[in-house]
Amino acid sequence: NRHGLIAGASGTGKTITMKVMAESFSDAGVSVFIADVKGDLSGIAIPGQTEYACAHPTNFWDVYGEMGMPLRTTISEMGPMLLSRILGLNQTQSDILTIVFKIADDEQLLLIDTKDLRAMLTYVSENASEYSNEYGNLSKQSITTIIRSVISLESEGGDLFFGEPALDVKDMSTTTYDGKGTINILECQKLI
Repeated sequence: NRHGLIAGASGTGKTITMKVMAESFSDAGVSVFIADVKGDLSGIAIPGQTEYACAHPTNFWDVYGEMGMPLRTTISEMGPMLLSRILGLNQTQSDILTIVFKIADDEQLLLIDTKDLRAMLTYVSENASEYSNEYGNLSKQSITTIIRSVISLESEGGDLFFGEPALDVKDMSTTTYDGKGTINILECQKLI
């Protein structure tokens, strides 16, 4: 079965079961990704008390870069559709954001972070009449609303997530010299 659910009351062993499963996958050479919402999985990197319990290769990730390696992506890699959902845009605003991304692509401009996106939105707004013939009507009010949504995302810490170096998923699927899969733990307490 490709999917599973671990459920139970507090203190019934859900976390221990998940740790054992992650360690077993690691021993079999399979990389693992776990979102740690309670902060109780870091012990997986420490050898246990018995002679059979060993440390497993573990990478810690954190959007805020405080409790692990920074987890980053670029605005361009995120893309307009997913970014529209994150920003809570309506269909018209989402369509305009898609056009802004298209203009950036056509002009070979890479959008790295939220500052780049705001600058691109401002540029398109200032030059809306020039772009309207080729890309369609670009309402300055809609662009202003998108900019406000980006600023709101930045105020919630979203600006920390967008930037370089961007995560390559291959970084999470590595094995050690002895064939163990890496256990990747995303620190989520502050994020949640």
